[in-house]
Amino acid sequence: MRKFTDYFLQYVLTDRRRPAENRVRVGQNLMLLSIFFFFIFMINFVIIIGTDKKFGVDLSEGAKQVYQRTQTVAARRGTIYDRNGNVIAEDSTTYSVYAIIDKNYVTATGEELFVKADQYGQVADIFKKYLKLEKDYVLKQLSQEGLTQVYFGVKGGNLTYSTMSNIKKAAESAGVKGIAFETSTSRMYPNGTFASQFIGLAQTQEDKDGNKHLVGTTGLEAAFNDILSGTDGKITYQKDKNGNTLLGTGVQVSKAINGKDIYTTLSEPIQRYLETQMDVFQSKARGVQASATLVNAKTGEILATTQRPTFNADTKEGLTEDFTWRSALYQTNYEPGSTLKVMTLASSIDAGVFNPNEIYNNSSLTLIDATIRDWSVNDGTSTGGYMSFAQGFAYSSNIGMTLLEQKMGEDKWLNYLAKFRFGFPTRFGMGNEATGLMPADNIVSIAMSSFGQGIAVTQTQMLRAFTAISNDGVMLEPQFISRIYDPNTDSSRVSQKEEVGHPVSKQAASQTRDYMVTVGTDPNFGTLYSKTEGPIIQANNQSVAVKSGTAQIAAEDGSGYLTGPRDYIYSVVAMVPSDNPDFIMYVTLQQPQEWSGLFWKDVVNPVLEEAILMKDTVLSPVENPSKTSSPYQLPDVLGESPGDTADELRRNLVHPVVLGSGSKISKLSVKPGSDLKENQQILILTSNLENVPDMYGWTKKNVEVFAKWMGVEVSFKGSSSGKVIQQNIDAGTSINKLKKISVTLGD
Repeated sequence: MRKFTDYFLQYVLTDRRRPAENRVRVGQNLMLLSIFFFFIFMINFVIIIGTDKKFGVDLSEGAKQVYQRTQTVAARRGTIYDRNGNVIAEDSTTYSVYAIIDKNYVTATGEELFVKADQYGQVADIFKKYLKLEKDYVLKQLSQEGLTQVYFGVKGGNLTYSTMSNIKKAAESAGVKGIAFETSTSRMYPNGTFASQFIGLAQTQEDKDGNKHLVGTTGLEAAFNDILSGTDGKITYQKDKNGNTLLGTGVQVSKAINGKDIYTTLSEPIQRYLETQMDVFQSKARGVQASATLVNAKTGEILATTQRPTFNADTKEGLTEDFTWRSALYQTNYEPGSTLKVMTLASSIDAGVFNPNEIYNNSSLTLIDATIRDWSVNDGTSTGGYMSFAQGFAYSSNIGMTLLEQKMGEDKWLNYLAKFRFGFPTRFGMGNEATGLMPADNIVSIAMSSFGQGIAVTQTQMLRAFTAISNDGVMLEPQFISRIYDPNTDSSRVSQKEEVGHPVSKQAASQTRDYMVTVGTDPNFGTLYSKTEGPIIQANNQSVAVKSGTAQIAAEDGSGYLTGPRDYIYSVVAMVPSDNPDFIMYVTLQQPQEWSGLFWKDVVNPVLEEAILMKDTVLSPVENPSKTSSPYQLPDVLGESPGDTADELRRNLVHPVVLGSGSKISKLSVKPGSDLKENQQILILTSNLENVPDMYGWTKKNVEVFAKWMGVEVSFKGSSSGKVIQQNIDAGTSINKLKKISVTLGD
């Protein structure tokens, strides 16, 4: 500091002049300083004008915050309908009740606006009447200390306008202050318990800006969240100097784009009826899990599906802490048991090794170190005997199916399983799908798979395979979306059935259904024939093709199978009418506390009869009032997961054909960015293709694309257009051996 003082004095005293000269000198210095500050100002002015920023701060945005207010305009979430336009899920305004208990909450004039302690009993009575809340619970909530307001759990939220109004009026009549309501947009499920796990839930979530949105969290609501949710818009309003919004100054910054509406393939009346009958079925059997699905046999459309335990999507009743959200339809792997014998029989007929009159002994069969026995020998009701292969199927003989598998040979049987697409998830659009598992690479496991053990499946995989039997050998993709409607453009995408293979011939499928009829009609061998009541599965006196199953449950620790008296998965499949099926129904029941095969009558028979009565309605194509088709562009998915891509494409009603089992997409038959029409078929080549694919249903153009990819010579027979109905190289043949291929096209 001393040095600084010395320097300053030296500067001041050096070159001292007369007062007049000093004044001139000071003036010159001030002029130079003014010029310097002027240039600094000009430079800052140019920077501000040119960049609209100062010290990294956006000045226009700051001004807007002072004089403008931006408000989010929420987009409407798309409505979910059944196939005929009945609402399954839609947006609604709901209310949550709360009570103010802060004794300091008074007006300027001293009016008390809180619930007084001597009014707690009245509030409890009101809530018991309108919310079904226990009085003790309400009193406990109101008596909490240190809080300003209290809420009342699940039953106190998601209230309708009617319930809110009744509570409000009751509180006013009782002179109770402090009962208030929060308003929010929520999702309403007017049917309550209605395919609840499959449809799922959309719940309110808050983003980083404090805006609340409905977001799908489970089921279809989650899988189709991007399609249903839409995009919020924004409006700006001018504010005065005091921060008050000026009316009439609103300017639309961006328009809200409402979500698209989804029309499912479900039939509301049949779904309601299925829910009722499943309650009856489950009340008797009391299984750990039960499920049932009804499918259009000619299109693969899911007409109704449900499971137990379930929940009421509107009231949330049934959602306990231990509730499992997994959908039994597509998220659970299990060993299917004897219902898979339907595919074993069809494969053996197609392979030419099934002789219905050939006799065998069903007492036991030894394979290496394993002994296979029929169910009656295992439970001690029989010591075995002689029967024909036709009788063995009706009897659900494990030994009969194993002998047929041995006649086909391991490689051929595994090839049939691959043709039925076991081991491959359906990728039907829901996402988070279980994959299933092919049998282990050993003689015993492969043999056991012929009667549905040692192989893991999902219900959608089983339904996909069953369609090949019901649809004369042509296998169909399970579908649950009939139409996607865009209200912003008044356009739609409408689904059509998707053929995904031809594992067995028409004759093999037809004969298999005939043998399935004997399962329910043969009084000596049929497992679904009751000695006292006759055929267990019946539907309006129509012939029904059926098959029952009883599968052991593998222990989670891999130590073998559970050994309890009810540690089984019971199942049944029914196709009606058997000669030309309209409907497939598949029901499973896991570990029931009580069991009788007669229980199937409580759920299968009435639902099939109801479906038959409504046949003309539920089997007719869905009408499309829109005159234009909604556009959809293929994203750039090269290098992405083929499975996830297939799900996304099917959500937009495109038909992907995934080739191989690689983890990444290497080629596409359509360029990314191209417009894809509804139901357009697109080839997806993965990084690992080892076998010739089943080309049934492929377009001529896609066959040519595939041949170019593989460097294969292709020739065509039949019609000049149409789709593939036959190929001369069997699906499953090593792709390395493929040099030429001939395909037949037809309509």
